[in-house]
Amino acid sequence: MDLRKDRRVQYTKKILREALFSLLHERELSEITITELCKTADVNRNTFYRHYNIPLDILLEIEDDVFEKLSAVLRTSTNMDDVILLSCQLLESDKQMSKIVFTKADGSGILSRILRSVRNNFPVENQIELTAEVKPFTEMAYQFGEKGSIAVIKNWIENDFSIPAESIAQTISYLVNKLNKL
Repeated sequence: MDLRKDRRVQYTKKILREALFSLLHERELSEITITELCKTADVNRNTFYRHYNIPLDILLEIEDDVFEKLSAVLRTSTNMDDVILLSCQLLESDKQMSKIVFTKADGSGILSRILRSVRNNFPVENQIELTAEVKPFTEMAYQFGEKGSIAVIKNWIENDFSIPAESIAQTISYLVNKLNKL
């Protein structure tokens, strides 16, 4: 019975996500009502409220799923360039979800969470030699690299993945590696 119930929950969440994606193509999240979402998904309001409180909850759940997938990539990689490449490939593999998360919501929060994890797994001290002259600028350089990487990824997604994931990853890796050598 639990497996059957779990499948129903998964199905319900899936159709609510799809309905939200469909509506987000037409308007902003703040303009989407629960009634409209339920009608599009062909579920009743009680079903919606069994899983969520507001449409934003669906988007937050999607963001958490993306974060978990990106975190899994991080756990399997031992080198920063691989993490960047695998992350870009993951985002490219589900373009619709990436576009929704990074254009309708501000997906930079997910990327910031991932980059904090990257920073913990690949400490700056292991990447560059911290001389007395460089040490005061390390945090600024890291922030610059983080925000710059996020901007490149968001721009890539907003431009409909016009460049292959491998090229974007190569560009980000090049810039981050150059920054580490300053």
